[in-house]
Amino acid sequence: MDFNSDSITPDFDADDINIFEELSSSNSFSQPQKNPLQQILLDEEEVNESITFDADVIADLLQVLAHHAIVKGSSDPTNVLPDVANDVDINSARVTSQEDEFRLSLLVELQDDQKIRPCVRVRQENGSLNIVEEEEKVPKQWLPLYKMLHQALSSAIDSLKATAQIA
Repeated sequence: MDFNSDSITPDFDADDINIFEELSSSNSFSQPQKNPLQQILLDEEEVNESITFDADVIADLLQVLAHHAIVKGSSDPTNVLPDVANDVDINSARVTSQEDEFRLSLLVELQDDQKIRPCVRVRQENGSLNIVEEEEKVPKQWLPLYKMLHQALSSAIDSLKATAQIA
């Protein structure tokens, strides 16, 4: 059977195909892909190879892990809010990616009904994730919230490092 034909002819009959013969023919398939798990188990020396992951996948993983750290670490998230803020939505934790940078933010409602998203940034450099230290730039009243976000993102990165060779 010719797999390169563009259409199936009207006289095509699936019963006429020997599937085992087609599967065993050398031109039907390219060389099989290596099983990464098998490679890890058999070649421990190659485990330290860097694996490239999509930035959206990393952002999604960081978001889940950071949200978990925020929920686990703060029984009352309003304790970290300055006087100008009314509420913080811990379920609004979001990690966005832009080029080689990720931002963890939370939705904070201010007293004048404005909403802002204070954030902590992390850069991906040479295959590792490094938090951008900006504590000295953060106004004193926002430091507790900044530290909570910083801790959550640090925890997320540590969890990611413990489970994958990407950070």
